[in-house]
Amino acid sequence: MSKIDVSRNERYIEIFKKLVDIYIETGEPVGSRVISKTLSNPLSPATIRNVMSDLEDLGIICSEHTSSGRKPTEKGWRFFVNVLVEATDLSSIEREAFLELTKNSSGKSVESILETATDILSELSNCVSIIMTPTINAKIRHIDFVLLNPGRAIVVIVSENGIVENRLIEVQSNVSSNALEHATSYINSKLTGMTLDEIRNVIQDQVHCHEEGIDKLTQDIVGSGIGIIESNDRGDIIVKGRSNLVSNPGEINDLRNLLQKLDEKKTMRTILDQSIAGQGIQVFMGAETKPFEMFGCSIVASPYSGSNKNLIGAIGVLGPSRMQYGRVITLVDYTAKLLGSII
Repeated sequence: MSKIDVSRNERYIEIFKKLVDIYIETGEPVGSRVISKTLSNPLSPATIRNVMSDLEDLGIICSEHTSSGRKPTEKGWRFFVNVLVEATDLSSIEREAFLELTKNSSGKSVESILETATDILSELSNCVSIIMTPTINAKIRHIDFVLLNPGRAIVVIVSENGIVENRLIEVQSNVSSNALEHATSYINSKLTGMTLDEIRNVIQDQVHCHEEGIDKLTQDIVGSGIGIIESNDRGDIIVKGRSNLVSNPGEINDLRNLLQKLDEKKTMRTILDQSIAGQGIQVFMGAETKPFEMFGCSIVASPYSGSNKNLIGAIGVLGPSRMQYGRVITLVDYTAKLLGSII
């Protein structure tokens, strides 16, 4: 039995694929009689039961009860995704949704585009969509301090990969536009070719040592700007479509705790960071979805690039193990490539 190579046995492949397809559609364990009615080359239920017994011995399907139908195991899902899943074509509705995103992206901020893309992905996949916005800890092209009104200013950070970040800071009420221009000139004289971490270290050292005769007001402005950058240099996490899980509560183990996990940005970065490290579209399931392994879910994720082709973030879909992998893989992959062309 252990010598059977399922991937090279057409009968075993056909029966296993039918079982998984039916289980994805119904959510119910699948019996031999149901499979026998769907095969291209009819087989008796007894023959199918023998094959299913072999597949169970191999650990890729299981039964909850002796007389019940079978469903895929975690090992079975991994085999299905690695060997049998085929990407699907986008439907006309899906293409129209992505076309609208492209049309409406002109003049929009990166954050706005990503929010819209995440909304579209959750709606089309009927799952939870997650995106990590671009980290600003890349090499910086320019930083501006712009006065909004007395006591408030904006720090505008432009990175070499084309990402623009705006951060609100508090300044003294008597700070003028000229003072902000002085701070802008000072900090930009230090940052050519540096990352935010490097800029932070250099500027803080020089402000602390009162180097180059910079005045106290400039020190305060630059210090405030660098401080707000320091607290947000990993990029944000956007999560959309939580209601898609709530509408199918039986699909996920411990739904309440899963929803809480989705609000933990550090937890979400754990998965998306893995996607960036691995490059390309990836499927995480079961124990691979740490810290989500207890919930019976899978995650399809992909990094996305900026206009200069450098990886700047990651996007993914989280849903039940019996999600429509071919369709979700297509949606995530297309979204990631589209973002690379419009941001």
